Amino acid sequence: MPEYILGIDFGQKRIGLAVGQTLTKAASALTTINNDGGVWNALKTIIEEWQISQIVLGLPLDMDGEDQEITRQTRKFRNRLDQHTQLPIHWVDERLTSYEAERQFQSSREMQLTKAKDKHNIDAKAAQIILQSWLDHCD
Repeated sequence: MPEYILGIDFGQKRIGLAVGQTLTKAASALTTINNDGGVWNALKTIIEEWQISQIVLGLPLDMDGEDQEITRQTRKFRNRLDQHTQLPIHWVDERLTSYEAERQFQSSREMQLTKAKDKHNIDAKAAQIILQSWLDHCD
Protein backbone atom coordinates (compact mmCIF):
# COMPACT_ATOMS: atom_id res chain seq x y z
CA MET A 1 0.00 0.00 0.00
CA PRO A 2 1.55 3.33 -0.97
CA GLU A 3 2.23 5.88 1.72
CA TYR A 4 1.96 9.64 1.27
CA ILE A 5 4.84 11.73 2.55
CA LEU A 6 4.81 15.48 3.25
CA GLY A 7 7.89 17.50 2.33
CA ILE A 8 8.49 20.79 4.12
CA ASP A 9 10.75 23.73 3.30
CA PHE A 10 10.61 25.85 6.47
CA GLY A 11 11.02 29.60 6.21
CA GLN A 12 10.54 32.55 8.54
CA LYS A 13 7.78 34.02 6.33
CA ARG A 14 6.52 31.05 4.32
CA ILE A 15 6.58 27.27 4.53
CA GLY A 16 6.73 25.38 1.25
CA LEU A 17 4.94 22.05 1.07
CA ALA A 18 5.17 19.10 -1.29
CA VAL A 19 3.58 15.69 -1.31
CA GLY A 20 5.07 12.44 -2.52
CA GLN A 21 4.23 8.80 -2.60
CA THR A 22 6.30 5.72 -1.83
CA LEU A 23 4.97 3.60 -4.71
CA THR A 24 5.92 5.95 -7.53
CA LYS A 25 8.71 7.64 -5.56
CA ALA A 26 7.62 10.93 -7.08
CA ALA A 27 7.17 14.26 -5.31
CA SER A 28 5.04 17.21 -6.43
CA ALA A 29 4.97 20.79 -5.21
CA LEU A 30 1.75 21.28 -3.26
CA THR A 31 1.36 24.76 -1.78
CA THR A 32 2.87 27.37 0.47
CA ILE A 33 1.44 28.48 3.78
CA ASN A 34 2.26 31.65 5.68
CA ASN A 35 4.35 31.10 8.77
CA ASP A 36 1.90 32.70 11.17
CA GLY A 37 -0.64 31.62 13.75
CA GLY A 38 -2.51 29.40 11.28
CA VAL A 39 0.38 27.04 10.51
CA TRP A 40 -0.74 24.17 12.73
CA ASN A 41 -4.35 24.14 11.52
CA ALA A 42 -3.21 24.31 7.89
CA LEU A 43 -0.75 21.44 8.39
CA LYS A 44 -3.35 19.36 10.24
CA THR A 45 -5.79 19.80 7.33
CA ILE A 46 -3.20 18.79 4.74
CA ILE A 47 -2.02 15.81 6.78
CA GLU A 48 -5.59 14.55 7.16
CA GLU A 49 -6.57 15.27 3.55
CA TRP A 50 -3.56 13.44 2.10
CA GLN A 51 -3.41 10.79 4.86
CA ILE A 52 0.25 11.64 5.43
CA SER A 53 2.24 8.93 7.22
CA GLN A 54 5.69 10.59 7.38
CA ILE A 55 7.25 14.03 7.09
CA VAL A 56 10.50 15.08 5.42
CA LEU A 57 11.88 18.40 6.65
CA GLY A 58 14.70 20.33 5.04
CA LEU A 59 17.64 21.13 7.34
CA PRO A 60 19.11 24.51 6.31
CA LEU A 61 22.83 24.32 7.02
CA ASP A 62 25.38 26.82 5.74
CA MET A 63 27.76 25.76 2.96
CA ASP A 64 30.26 24.47 5.57
CA GLY A 65 27.59 22.24 7.12
CA GLU A 66 27.28 24.44 10.20
CA ASP A 67 24.11 25.63 11.91
CA GLN A 68 22.90 29.17 11.29
CA GLU A 69 19.99 31.13 12.79
CA ILE A 70 17.43 29.58 10.40
CA THR A 71 18.77 26.13 11.37
CA ARG A 72 17.95 26.80 15.02
CA GLN A 73 14.48 28.06 14.07
CA THR A 74 13.91 24.96 11.92
CA ARG A 75 14.92 22.68 14.80
CA LYS A 76 12.38 24.46 17.05
CA PHE A 77 9.75 24.06 14.31
CA ARG A 78 10.57 20.34 14.11
CA ASN A 79 10.03 19.94 17.86
CA ARG A 80 6.64 21.63 17.62
CA LEU A 81 5.80 19.62 14.50
CA ASP A 82 6.56 16.45 16.41
CA GLN A 83 4.22 17.54 19.24
CA HIS A 84 1.41 18.46 16.82
CA THR A 85 1.58 15.42 14.52
CA GLN A 86 3.32 12.49 16.27
CA LEU A 87 4.45 11.38 12.78
CA PRO A 88 7.97 10.19 11.91
CA ILE A 89 10.04 13.18 10.78
CA HIS A 90 13.15 12.79 8.62
CA TRP A 91 15.82 15.44 8.04
CA VAL A 92 17.21 16.19 4.56
CA ASP A 93 20.14 18.52 3.96
CA GLU A 94 18.54 21.32 1.97
CA ARG A 95 21.61 23.31 0.96
CA LEU A 96 20.97 25.00 -2.40
CA THR A 97 17.39 23.70 -2.79
CA SER A 98 15.87 27.20 -2.90
CA TYR A 99 18.52 28.21 -5.42
CA GLU A 100 17.76 25.11 -7.51
CA ALA A 101 14.00 25.75 -7.31
CA GLU A 102 14.45 29.32 -8.47
CA ARG A 103 16.75 28.17 -11.29
CA GLN A 104 14.15 25.64 -12.45
CA PHE A 105 11.43 28.29 -12.42
CA GLN A 106 13.57 30.74 -14.38
CA SER A 107 14.17 28.18 -17.09
CA SER A 108 10.62 26.86 -17.23
CA ARG A 109 7.93 27.87 -19.68
CA GLU A 110 5.60 28.53 -16.73
CA MET A 111 8.01 31.16 -15.42
CA GLN A 112 8.17 32.82 -18.81
CA LEU A 113 4.38 33.01 -18.94
CA THR A 114 3.94 34.49 -15.47
CA LYS A 115 6.84 36.94 -15.95
CA ALA A 116 7.34 37.19 -12.19
CA LYS A 117 9.24 35.37 -9.52
CA ASP A 118 6.52 33.83 -7.43
CA LYS A 119 8.13 33.19 -4.04
CA HIS A 120 5.26 30.94 -3.03
CA ASN A 121 5.82 28.63 -5.99
CA ILE A 122 9.57 28.67 -5.40
CA ASP A 123 9.10 27.63 -1.76
CA ALA A 124 6.76 24.77 -2.75
CA LYS A 125 9.25 23.72 -5.46
CA ALA A 126 12.06 23.72 -2.87
CA ALA A 127 9.91 21.42 -0.70
CA GLN A 128 9.46 19.16 -3.73
CA ILE A 129 13.23 19.00 -4.28
CA ILE A 130 13.80 18.18 -0.58
CA LEU A 131 11.17 15.44 -0.65
CA GLN A 132 12.33 14.02 -3.98
CA SER A 133 15.86 13.77 -2.60
CA TRP A 134 14.56 11.70 0.32
CA LEU A 135 12.37 9.51 -1.91
CA ASP A 136 15.31 8.86 -4.23
CA HIS A 137 17.36 7.49 -1.31
CA CYS A 138 14.77 5.57 0.71
CA ASP A 139 13.97 1.89 0.28
